[in-house]
Amino acid sequence: MPYPIPRPPAPNGPGTCPDCAARVLWCLTDANRRTIAVDVAEDPTGNQAVRIDTEGRYWTRQLSTARPNVEQREVLRRPHIASCPTAHRRAAQTRRTPARAHTGVRPVRWQR
Repeated sequence: MPYPIPRPPAPNGPGTCPDCAARVLWCLTDANRRTIAVDVAEDPTGNQAVRIDTEGRYWTRQLSTARPNVEQREVLRRPHIASCPTAHRRAAQTRRTPARAHTGVRPVRWQR
């Protein structure tokens, strides 16, 4: 029986974008604890409220109707996917492929 391969920990804190090599902050999301990249510069028009906990981890939450304002020790920033030029090109290429038009389409019973 093979041993499980240990996965490296998810990045947290200052780092670089693997696509465009820009400086980003890697943050854990409050909702599902996934890692996302957030721009380093503060942006008052951003929708991500970023904070640092006592252990030095970066956390982010998206502003919502339930919590629309920045709370204590939070700073507004933008998600990096909104400003990454490589991500925009890659997303446009995947949308334009002809094979993608029929992938995952399952007709319901009355359409068969």
